[in-house]
Amino acid sequence: MMRNLLAVLAVLMAVLTAGCDDTTEDLGLNLRSDNDIVESKGRVFPVEFENFEVDEDSIYTNSATGYLGKYSDDVFGDLTAGFMTQLYCQNGFTFDFDQMVKEPVGIDAETGDTIYEFADVTCYVNLGYDSFFGDSVNPCEVEVYRITRELTDEMTSSVDPEGDGFYDPETDFLGRVTYTAANTYIDEDERTEDRNVVIRIPDEVGQHIINLNNLHPEYFTNSTTFNRDVINGLYLKPTLGDGTMLYVNSSSLNINFLMYADSAGIYPIKRKQPGYTDQDSTSLYSVSFNSTREVYQVNTFANVMNEEVVNDNENTYIKSPAGIFTTVKLPVGQIAGELANDTILQMRLTLQAYNQYDNGAEIGMDKPDEVLLVPKDEVYSFFRSNSLPDNHSSYTTSLNTSDNTYVFENISALVVEAISRARAANGGDVPSDLVEEVVVLPVTVSRETVNDDDQITSVRNDLMPQYARLVKAGNKLEVSYISIGSGDGAD
Repeated sequence: MMRNLLAVLAVLMAVLTAGCDDTTEDLGLNLRSDNDIVESKGRVFPVEFENFEVDEDSIYTNSATGYLGKYSDDVFGDLTAGFMTQLYCQNGFTFDFDQMVKEPVGIDAETGDTIYEFADVTCYVNLGYDSFFGDSVNPCEVEVYRITRELTDEMTSSVDPEGDGFYDPETDFLGRVTYTAANTYIDEDERTEDRNVVIRIPDEVGQHIINLNNLHPEYFTNSTTFNRDVINGLYLKPTLGDGTMLYVNSSSLNINFLMYADSAGIYPIKRKQPGYTDQDSTSLYSVSFNSTREVYQVNTFANVMNEEVVNDNENTYIKSPAGIFTTVKLPVGQIAGELANDTILQMRLTLQAYNQYDNGAEIGMDKPDEVLLVPKDEVYSFFRSNSLPDNHSSYTTSLNTSDNTYVFENISALVVEAISRARAANGGDVPSDLVEEVVVLPVTVSRETVNDDDQITSVRNDLMPQYARLVKAGNKLEVSYISIGSGDGAD
């Protein structure tokens, strides 16, 4: 009998070392005497899925990527995306006024300083992107507005830029442009993967910012003062076009102006400086205030979901952005009742993603690369608290592209903890029909390598248009466990 026990324990150790998140959990008794029969077994328990309609006020949309455009889908409905962004200002930034070409036009009544008109000032907003979703030659239009309220990192997908007073469409309009994602207005042999949408805005914006820098340098102390006292930021609003979504990775407010330069046009010099007798020359220079990770950029979504999808009786979905997730009902009561005297080794949950709908569209949505599993009552607080998966109550996994599955290798800690809570609340009993509801949703995971170890540094709601379709019926939770029974001591 001892040989049998040692053999099973050897199997147990092999399972425990198979993965970094595998744990052994006790539901019943520990290993007892040499007379006990110890067996490694497996069981499969059914799990139920249902759709989880997202509360749009709970998806945090601060992101380094700005989503811009509109996409209408026969299955999911209409999605419109724009974004508001602050602008980064280098600490203590100042223009080189001595070398800039300018003419005095007045005196500032408050400070007594001279107000200038600077030569050849032009101003534009540049949106840089290297990827997009949808039709590459679909004509689209975007408008840019000055926003008049500061942004925060707690803004959600429910924000309404106009309704919530971030801009006035009559007074804060700056410009518009028509574009295609493929930049078809640029010669084909000059196009690159790095593309831009350029929006001309009034030159007065640049004149105003330059003069403020001259009159109130304290406004440029850092990005906080710049976005509070100079310009709160920009709102990029899609106005025409359907079928294309840009993934904007850089936004900037650019100011061009004229400066004096030497004959080579490289080294700026002062006009008529002592000893300088040659004819003055000038060159055009540019300053950019960019969107960066140091400032806030908030995406805005109008997501009109198809009610037939929300009420689908056969399928559930993992859909972004701010769309619909899947609730998984884990049968903890049944597990507690049937494995009460056993030791759980592993609980493996597999989500099978089925083929996407063929609605005749030339371009379909991809499946999410990574998903998060988290208790249903924590699905919003997890992101509000900037939590990380702990492999105890929250887990992440990636799409296995070979068989289109999302596999959570071991969620036993979550299930056993739910059973423990139920026992504490019910005098040691666990209701047989008790389920633990968890939600699976798409996320963007950031990682860093520390001492050759790949560590998760942040988990955010995925905001790309994509989805996976699951089927409600026939889903299973695979449980590996150690069963202990009494024996007669025979070998």
